[in-house]
Amino acid sequence: MLARQIIRRCLSRLPALWMLAFAGAAGGAPALEQVVAGINIDPDQISVSGISSGGFMAHQFHVAHSEHIMGAGIIAGGPYFCAHGTILDAVTRCSQFVMLECSALGLDARWCRNSDLAPGNKTEIEHVARASFAEAKKQETAGTISKLDNLRNGKVYLFSGAHDQIVPLGVMDALFHFYADANKGGVAAENMAYRRTFPARHTMVRDGFDKPAGDVVGSCPLPPADPPAADKDAYIDDCEAVAKASALKNHCLCPPAAADAAGTPCPPRGKEAVCRDLADVDLAGAIFKRIYGEQALKAARVPVAESEVLAFDQRQVFGKFSDTPYNALQNASMAREGYVFIPKACKDGRPCKLHVAFHGCRQGGTTDGRIGHSGNLFAKFAGYNEWAQANQIIVLYPQIQARGGAFPLTPPLNPRGCWDWWGQNYTHTAYHTQRGTQIKAVAQMINILAGGKNLLEIPAE
Repeated sequence: MLARQIIRRCLSRLPALWMLAFAGAAGGAPALEQVVAGINIDPDQISVSGISSGGFMAHQFHVAHSEHIMGAGIIAGGPYFCAHGTILDAVTRCSQFVMLECSALGLDARWCRNSDLAPGNKTEIEHVARASFAEAKKQETAGTISKLDNLRNGKVYLFSGAHDQIVPLGVMDALFHFYADANKGGVAAENMAYRRTFPARHTMVRDGFDKPAGDVVGSCPLPPADPPAADKDAYIDDCEAVAKASALKNHCLCPPAAADAAGTPCPPRGKEAVCRDLADVDLAGAIFKRIYGEQALKAARVPVAESEVLAFDQRQVFGKFSDTPYNALQNASMAREGYVFIPKACKDGRPCKLHVAFHGCRQGGTTDGRIGHSGNLFAKFAGYNEWAQANQIIVLYPQIQARGGAFPLTPPLNPRGCWDWWGQNYTHTAYHTQRGTQIKAVAQMINILAGGKNLLEIPAE
């Protein structure tokens, strides 16, 4: 009897002990409230973007909270509920992971091709888009996401590399239809951009501006060159040389009008889309220009020291809405630390925009292994901060880390460190709604950045 009383007393003190342990953790990053103290977020200027699983997540978050998210940039992502809540659909219908792994193992090529179930023609693409929007309508009716009419006023930028072997073009085409079709998202044509011919693999495309020394930023290798080894690839590539070579090949470099005596059109007829897409080699800048408008960007980008990207403790974020914050963090596969970049001009209380950038698989957590460095490569070198510094845009980089699950494969099963866009054996059925654990965590971060206001709805446990 006495033993039971002692156990109950200890259990009743666990929340306080947990908070004390976090507060006193040696060498831990500060709370997000401390890092962003004194900033002032414009609630009408919040946007998101992401690549790969982060692209799926950026779209998912946009749909879930479209009342407060005014724009989204999706790089190699896909439409809402693409995976139908199953890991099998995620790796066969929404990506080509199974086919690539199958080929890498040297299995029968015919069987490998049979695992590629992504939409490949107009009929299949439109079917995926309809099913995706139908699920969104279902969740809207249930009150678990924002009203879908909010999407009509959004600004959207979509990007699919021409040599992407991981997320098929048909999946991105379905996402385009989700946003653009009049009976779906209904985003106006002038508010959308879809770049689908840029010569790049599955990577965060950038140019050479303010590029760090060394090889943490790749050089945009294209087929037939072999891709970098997955365990050494930061999935951030300088594609400037590739873009220039392709622009030259396609005659995109137009001479001055006076010098063009022959009156040859430039770019050549039929090459307009290719030449337009090649201009977006600074992908982070292209996303910002589409979402906020070129007129809203006050200045060109400027160099940023990597030390200006600040770490904060993601564990403490969960304490705002969860009774078991440590377990919630673990079950959401979120890293101990997230990152935020705050421009100098945003530290004096003037209104600033907010952009949330979701990394892709293998890109989250502490990935900077260079001697004398630490932190996350995507947060430092994806190209956002240089534009943000010059244009009063705070950039939030929430972080996921790989978790393999314990035997016998208990959740969260996330060995590649991806955001959850499939649910099964990860954060489960509500993952794509405002009730999703990862969506709640990021919404809480935004609310903290907004001065502790309950700007985005965070459902109770």
